[in-house]
Amino acid sequence: MAVTLKPLYPTIRAAKERRIELLRYLRLEGGRRLIAAALLLALMSGLNLAQTGRLATQGHAVAQLQRRQTELLRERSNLQLRLARAQSLADIERRAERLNLRPVKPEQARYITIGALADRDPSMQDDLVLNP
Repeated sequence: MAVTLKPLYPTIRAAKERRIELLRYLRLEGGRRLIAAALLLALMSGLNLAQTGRLATQGHAVAQLQRRQTELLRERSNLQLRLARAQSLADIERRAERLNLRPVKPEQARYITIGALADRDPSMQDDLVLNP
């Protein structure tokens, strides 16, 4: 029975030949150039599509924000109208009558007169000074 022995590790010459074959495999020729161009075109198209989708999403978000702004402006106008109506004297008078409130009579009014700072007692003036 004959045994053929192959070297466990390829020789340097075999390694060089394999490297040359690999470079030839990676070298772009007619068909490979076409495939590379198609891949590049597909990548550019994918980027364009991604940007378009992102732009559409942002446009939708802007449109929603504009609708919300319009709603808030309408609500603000309604609240300002309600405030103006609530501050009208006729409305205040009607609410006071519903609550059984009556105008103050002159004999019911009490007035307090507060003197100027110079008229006060010096001991009270010290209390009014603020400490920094």
